[in-house]
Amino acid sequence: MTEPDDVEPYPTRCLRAAVDEAVAWGAQRIIAKGDLTDMGQADEFSEFADIVLAAGVPVDVILGNHDVVPVGYGGAAILRARGLPVATRAEAIDVPGLRIVFLPSAHPDMAHNRGFWLEADRVRAIDLAAAVDGPVFVATHHYPQRFNFVTEYPSGVPRREAKPFLDALNKVKPGAVVACGHTNRHHRRHYKSLLITEIGSTKDFPGVWAGYVVYEGGIRQVVKRVAEPSARAWTDRTGRALFGLWRFWAPGLRSHRCWTWEWPT
Repeated sequence: MTEPDDVEPYPTRCLRAAVDEAVAWGAQRIIAKGDLTDMGQADEFSEFADIVLAAGVPVDVILGNHDVVPVGYGGAAILRARGLPVATRAEAIDVPGLRIVFLPSAHPDMAHNRGFWLEADRVRAIDLAAAVDGPVFVATHHYPQRFNFVTEYPSGVPRREAKPFLDALNKVKPGAVVACGHTNRHHRRHYKSLLITEIGSTKDFPGVWAGYVVYEGGIRQVVKRVAEPSARAWTDRTGRALFGLWRFWAPGLRSHRCWTWEWPT
């Protein structure tokens, strides 16, 4: 059975619902940490831009591995032409009570899943973090691996590249948060004084977006499922992936989804 051409694809529908619900929740800024598209096609980037620009709040973007596949080299230019800032090098913005540092990990010459942090970006990101007195939140796409070899799928940033950056960040900005995407699951771990968190996607079970509240003394992460009925029906179906194991793997522990983190004093 085929669907009419005017039926909105479920990934698009899930993203639209997530953006609308996040703004209704009170989001004052949207940060998209990569994998904005499936195959890096121009029409996919344009559709993403249409949805997030309709939110009426500032949007900041970094690219993921799906966005830099060989046919997707022009994604950053397409988004910038629409007025969306895209961090293709380490950059930072300041919001009340927090500096957000963007650290790209997806590059056109990478393997499809493997990420890496360029040395120039690592150095610049540390300088940006050290340049402020307040707390720092690092947004990146690939997660830092515990080892050089891959112990879970999909792969992240190998330890040989991740550890020097994490050590330097721990030194200049103890208690910083490193927020990642890519895995479509929820996970949190600590590295020395740092908090590393992974967030699920809008289109795969459980189908979520994450909201952050910055307050005096700390930051709170709340993960909410996309509530729009047709989107929820789709993400429930995606829980059958990997013979049904995805339904148990992706959500993670509740404490990995929703937490409060206090800045060191």
